[in-house]
Amino acid sequence: MLLQDSQFTVIHNQLKTTPLLPWSIVGKLLWDLDTEIFNDIEKVAKRKGWHFKYFIDGFSHFKGYSIVLVDHQLKICAASSNIKKMTGYEAKEMIGMTPRILQGDHTDQHVRDLMRHAIEAEVPFHSRVLNYRKDGTPYGCEIHAFPIYDDQDQLAHYIGFEKEYMV
Repeated sequence: MLLQDSQFTVIHNQLKTTPLLPWSIVGKLLWDLDTEIFNDIEKVAKRKGWHFKYFIDGFSHFKGYSIVLVDHQLKICAASSNIKKMTGYEAKEMIGMTPRILQGDHTDQHVRDLMRHAIEAEVPFHSRVLNYRKDGTPYGCEIHAFPIYDDQDQLAHYIGFEKEYMV
């Protein structure tokens, strides 16, 4: 299966040649995040020795997006408080769940497969997917997701910046 589609884009495909950036640098670029989510992310980053294989000054473009942090098993370990407005779930309520809780009958299986393949290939991606709120109402979700590596150069987490769009 190819990682390309009108609703799916691999953001950068030459990650293996990009030098690792430590959290001490990347964290400074995220200074304007909501304090609570930044503190949650920073705790995980320091514990896991995070390194990034891409320059993320572009994260400033995601101001106002909801943030979801998942571990290598795709379990949610942090979410920004503004996630409730989009999904109906409190951030703390999502901890330990997978993003699949937001998928439903009309979530495009092809897009789901492409996201899974991108995660398995450890590449950043941009996608649009039909998700469902806690109350069952559908909404369009734009996702920009990036892999994060530990100090052993192993995939540790994915960070997703998500925003609702009109469907």
